[in-house]
Amino acid sequence: MTDETTIRADVAVIGAGPAGIVTALELADRGVRVLLIESGDQTFNRAAQELSDATLCDPQTHAPVTIAVRRQVGGASIIWGGRCVPYDPVDFDARPFVGSAQWPVTYDEMATYFQRSSDWFLSGRAVFSSIGMTHLAKGIVPGLVDGEVTTSDLERWSLPTNFGRAHGERLRRSANVRLVTGATCTEIVCRPESNVADHLRCRTLAGGTVLVEADAFVVACGGLESTRLLLSSAGPRGGQLGNSSDQLGRWYMAHVEGVASTVQFTTPPRSTVYNYERDIDGVYIRRRFAFTREFQLANELPNITGWITNPELADASHGSGQLSFVYLALKSPLGPKLAPDAQRLSLTGVEIPGTPYGRTSVSGWGAHLRNIARHPLSTGRFMAEFGTKRLLVRGRRAPGFFVYNKDNRYPFQYHSEHLPNRESRVTLTRDVDVLGMPKLAVDLRFSKADIDGVVKAHEHWDSYLRSSGVGRLDYTDSDVSATVAARMGGGFHQIGTTRMSELPGDGVVDAQLKVHDAANVYVASSSTFVTSSQANSTFMIVAFAVRLADHLAERARAGTLRT
Repeated sequence: MTDETTIRADVAVIGAGPAGIVTALELADRGVRVLLIESGDQTFNRAAQELSDATLCDPQTHAPVTIAVRRQVGGASIIWGGRCVPYDPVDFDARPFVGSAQWPVTYDEMATYFQRSSDWFLSGRAVFSSIGMTHLAKGIVPGLVDGEVTTSDLERWSLPTNFGRAHGERLRRSANVRLVTGATCTEIVCRPESNVADHLRCRTLAGGTVLVEADAFVVACGGLESTRLLLSSAGPRGGQLGNSSDQLGRWYMAHVEGVASTVQFTTPPRSTVYNYERDIDGVYIRRRFAFTREFQLANELPNITGWITNPELADASHGSGQLSFVYLALKSPLGPKLAPDAQRLSLTGVEIPGTPYGRTSVSGWGAHLRNIARHPLSTGRFMAEFGTKRLLVRGRRAPGFFVYNKDNRYPFQYHSEHLPNRESRVTLTRDVDVLGMPKLAVDLRFSKADIDGVVKAHEHWDSYLRSSGVGRLDYTDSDVSATVAARMGGGFHQIGTTRMSELPGDGVVDAQLKVHDAANVYVASSSTFVTSSQANSTFMIVAFAVRLADHLAERARAGTLRT
């Protein structure tokens, strides 16, 4: 489009990632006419991707935004590993040690949407515990039973699902969805002295302008980009849209993750559940160490989980031919086809903030080839088995792999919530992109409390392993706090910058994800989440998108989308 074009729909959804696609299709199935607007194309467009470039106040703690997001139909699901984990009941509890803000929704309400969310991810039943699954081993190791520490919690894995590919045919077939690609929304235009948004102003890289008129607008363009769009738009009564209480762009959260210890089990090595399992639906699952809700509250712990993982691939001192093979494959010209850029780079020794890897010594190719030569049979079997499960299989692919350790000793990876901090924020700069839209300045901050919470959790895990007589944690460095601090980083899970609240003075959107100061603008993004939990955001984003679609469909039937 090179001239000004106007398009009309009942609901306009900005962003064709998981939240946008789910919202659009759920509404379309109920007879609502939807316009789905995507900045990128059906395939990767580097010029569109570069529109996400931002200024990082500390590049050591935040990944480059252009590799943390994807402007393309399918959005971040294209670079996503596929892990499906919901938030926990404790995340919705009043926890003064986490902060004073409260979710305006309850866990019980959100749990009613978990199965519909799982259906979108093709991840089977919304069951996230091994309790009652008689076809699975009883515990990670014999003798380790649930108490204050639990190991029955599960994470489920999607295919992994590229939403653009998995649901593209439904988009094409739908009579009620119109998908426009290559159009970037640069402003939500509100009627002055009113409480409604009138239209969207979108621009194309070719110089065209697209105006979108609708009764309601859903901002679903990712955590940072959704916030950027609101910051760049004027509210009905002046100021930035959604920022009447100076909450917009604040409370930016990620996760605290890394490896600070190894777990040494004293049980029979062959009895350890170290790899992915499959449930009776054929879905890949993984066990996790966690704490009970009561124990977290009593000990003022952040919501944190842990699991056993592989040694760093890049350091050939691991001695594994299998790990060395994967490292060389990722370093080869085929590497970009085997894993998303951020994952591939971090696994091969490049330090990418927000990933648990890439902070180790990198061995030369010779050392890795010697590992393969010393273990030709096991490496060959691995190449055949994993290659089949990951690259050749049709349908559900293995999400990854874990290597058996005959000494029953494994790195122990943690994944903790990032505590809310009002000064952790994003703002607009004076610099603009090629479409004239102000760029973001990103100031992601961590605190001593984030470090202390991880250290305390490790102390409790270690104590429980020892008291159960099954093993212990050995720290990788005597200064555990320094190890955790060195791993701080984020950017892939973009949480909190349009937080939801019951009262307008406490946040940006209400319990229905509607912007407090605009009657017909909604945000479907992890940026609305009040806390970050132990879980990555994607599963809950879709759960909230399904819930939002139900709300908008009801309003459409009542004819009240604009009020």
